[in-house]
Amino acid sequence: MSSKLAPSDIHERVTDRPTDFGIKVVMMGDGAVGKTSLVLRYTQNTFSPEYKQSLGASFAVRDLEIQDQNVKLVIWDVAGQPSFRQVRRHYYSGAHGALLLFDVTEPRTFMTLQNWYNDFRNVVPDGAIILIGNKVDLEESRQVPPEAAQMLQNWWNIPYIETSAANATGVTDAFILVAENALERAKSQMRPKED
Repeated sequence: MSSKLAPSDIHERVTDRPTDFGIKVVMMGDGAVGKTSLVLRYTQNTFSPEYKQSLGASFAVRDLEIQDQNVKLVIWDVAGQPSFRQVRRHYYSGAHGALLLFDVTEPRTFMTLQNWYNDFRNVVPDGAIILIGNKVDLEESRQVPPEAAQMLQNWWNIPYIETSAANATGVTDAFILVAENALERAKSQMRPKED
């Protein structure tokens, strides 16, 4: 993944493949929740247990077929540390959706979800958001029960999926779901409004 392109450059740089829709998705959540690991598992089917802090943002691209449409999913992995908060908002601009992650073994990452949700909604009020409880392979260390996330799911009226980049649980489902939701929202905005 590269961090040298701004969001506006992406659409010009990855148009070499035929696409019906381009969907920009951002990865959100505190540092060390597993955003980069999820992206690498989904795009390269790799996993490393070593934590490497993201600096700024990087991106990956994956082509999908959804509802008989060729979709180019452009995934922005945005740094989770508080010092990058102002920079993150720049990357939210133009996004169609987001995966909002917390680490099921770290309650503090769950407690900050409302801030992440609000920041994204301030820039992208109608974007698709999928709530992700990551690192479910660490069941013996789990401290955030599924019921807590389901309360947020109901409150925000968004889907919730549990994932593990380590063993690939739910990873593909999460990315496909955000792409499907984002595509449906984009298509509904393109439909002519009835009087």
